[in-house]
Amino acid sequence: MEQKTGAGHITSPHLASSDIGNRRHQIFPTLNEDQFDILMRYGERQRFAAGQVLFRQGDRHIAMYVIISGSIEVERGSALGSTILGTHGPGMFTGEMGSLAGRAAVATARVVADSELIVISEESLRTLVISEAAISETIMRAYILRRVAYMSDQTGGVVVFGARDSQQTLILRHFLNRNGQPAAYFDTDTGDAEAHALMARFGVTPDDVPAVVTLSGAVLRQPTLRELADGIGISPDGIDGRLFDVVVVGAGPAGLAAAVYAASEGLTVAVLDAKAPGGQAGASSKIENYFGFPTGVSGQALAGRGLSQARKFGAEVAVPVKVSAVNCDSPEYDIQIDSGEKLRARSIVIASGARYRKPNIPGLERFEGRGVYYSASFMEANFCANEEVVVVGGGNSAGQAAVFLSAHAKHVHIVVRSGGLAASMSRYLIQRIEASTRITLHTHKQIVELRGNDRLESICWQSQGGEPREAPARHLFLFLGAEPSTAWLGDCVTLDDKNFVLTGPDVPEGRWPLERPRHFLETSRPRIFAVGDVRSGSVKRVAAAVGEGSAAVASLHQALASDFS
Repeated sequence: MEQKTGAGHITSPHLASSDIGNRRHQIFPTLNEDQFDILMRYGERQRFAAGQVLFRQGDRHIAMYVIISGSIEVERGSALGSTILGTHGPGMFTGEMGSLAGRAAVATARVVADSELIVISEESLRTLVISEAAISETIMRAYILRRVAYMSDQTGGVVVFGARDSQQTLILRHFLNRNGQPAAYFDTDTGDAEAHALMARFGVTPDDVPAVVTLSGAVLRQPTLRELADGIGISPDGIDGRLFDVVVVGAGPAGLAAAVYAASEGLTVAVLDAKAPGGQAGASSKIENYFGFPTGVSGQALAGRGLSQARKFGAEVAVPVKVSAVNCDSPEYDIQIDSGEKLRARSIVIASGARYRKPNIPGLERFEGRGVYYSASFMEANFCANEEVVVVGGGNSAGQAAVFLSAHAKHVHIVVRSGGLAASMSRYLIQRIEASTRITLHTHKQIVELRGNDRLESICWQSQGGEPREAPARHLFLFLGAEPSTAWLGDCVTLDDKNFVLTGPDVPEGRWPLERPRHFLETSRPRIFAVGDVRSGSVKRVAAAVGEGSAAVASLHQALASDFS
């Protein structure tokens, strides 16, 4: 369906019906002549004839175009069709958050009437948003809100064919969601006529599932995350062989904080993450005890803000990039990633976090994605609507999941081995759980067996000293302890007996090779720092992780100055 109005306005049925529709003046602001004068310092005036295409959907490293006179038509296409969103008129400008990072354009822009434009390159745009505070606020706010609008428009994204009980389907959908990529999802198991008609149209068979149809119409059959990222234009394309002042491994709160502070102070920064910005915190439905957010903030929203800040200051946030090894035997560290690419770093910030521990339950992996989950997003909540679910764990993540799921499920059962929640969960979450009539806490119990055929159908749980009892359960959420993501480090730095990274005074004597003392948060290896959940003895809280990420940069500056002077 096409909707179009005169120059200077954008009309989109998706925007108009969204909760940000009343912020249209911020999403599509109109700049004035004084602001044009500022922009001219970073770009140049050019004339374009009607019909010229400025950039096409999927193009990377595009310029920003500011309209002095004339008009630009913006069209977004997908495998399901195309929509003319409207026109940019005088004073308006193109782009969204992906433009700052050189990622794929989310729409096509063509000149409607002969126009005079200010053309600002990608590199100059980054300089502009750092150097010009007032106009930067206008541009950044518009870019962020445009990305939010894009994420809410499912018809403007890729098409995913998958199966509800497919773990690979769940992984792909999580990846798209966590990375702000809209997707129209079609479940091949429902017998839906539209889904099967679309499968036939794109030549997708049940054996191809999960399959993704990109904006260009290309079909990716059972793609890896990197293949998917390459296909939709969000993977990095310029890090191989580069030397960075700082490479941050992990894009959780600690890693993003380190990237923001390092990049804002002029260091060249790369952030590498195997999944998505936000880490474990990014999967939290709502964080209510983070300073400055009295009504709470979702982990994904918090991660999105951090990502925008990091990219504003020029950090390269590369997803999905999994570090496979690091060579610590030279002054400039060599980092190997799973795609075969390499990059070099003068310093490293280890922020790879920790993942939930898998309990020793027979057959557990058989039910992963088929009733067993390690996160509780809206996706999983839809799976268990009006059904009973079981949450295992006594920490804040388990509490947040239980409270969130209770708004969707018929009833939530929390299972813990201890006698209660007070030792490991914040009081506000305990109060929510105690006040809910849809949540029941079961203490001194553990899951000992899972049963089912193609998917989870029941669990066996056992009280201490008692006999196992079977209970129907189609949805089991596990939030148990933490295992650090440190295997990629090899013997580069010293770890504790649980494989968390030792820093500062906790590093054993004799493991430090330099005459200078170790800096705060520095590991047994010079200029390699550890922050957040991966660090031995860290406080497992978002605020603490952010604080460590920022504090590490101050120490890192001193280490770079002394070691490379």
